[in-house]
Amino acid sequence: MKTLLAASLALTLLAPAAAHASAPACDVSVQFGSYAMGIDGRGFDRVQTYVRRHPGLIRTSSVSSWGREGEKTVCLTTRTRKGVTTVFRDIRGLIGKGQRGPVEVRTLDGRVWSSHPGTAR
Repeated sequence: MKTLLAASLALTLLAPAAAHASAPACDVSVQFGSYAMGIDGRGFDRVQTYVRRHPGLIRTSSVSSWGREGEKTVCLTTRTRKGVTTVFRDIRGLIGKGQRGPVEVRTLDGRVWSSHPGTAR
């Protein structure tokens, strides 16, 4: 019984790390948060339109929902390294100050921009 319990505990602790290791890395991620009133839906729509209009720049795109108020993260992989800088810059311009909840844009190489600087997640 103790062995079964120990094995179960070990799997529980290791499962998130294993799942994360197999998840594809996002060259650029765009996280749409909320201040208890939903996400910046217009900003999300603009990002989705941008992705559709730039297939030569963006290799893949996926959306993960994670919150109760529509919070989600858009994960983008680009076709080139230079594309990371272009997409990061363009999406910052699309979002601007943001209309509702905070939007955070991150690159795989560590650049971060927030539509509402100084806000904690």
